[in-house]
Amino acid sequence: MSTYFTIGDLILILPMAFAGALFLGALPTSSSFKHNVLRVLGALLGAAFAVVLVEGLPALM
Repeated sequence: MSTYFTIGDLILILPMAFAGALFLGALPTSSSFKHNVLRVLGALLGAAFAVVLVEGLPALM
């Protein structure tokens, strides 16, 4: 069963991206550039985890 992303999937993807950005952005760094890189990396990791979760949940049911 193949499903496509809907607008409802953003309900999970966007908060996961924000949580990743906040989590990695809270790490202390010596420069603002490293701080921003960690925020972007956290947002990408959070969104990637949410996509895996959204795609994996229908397979578990």
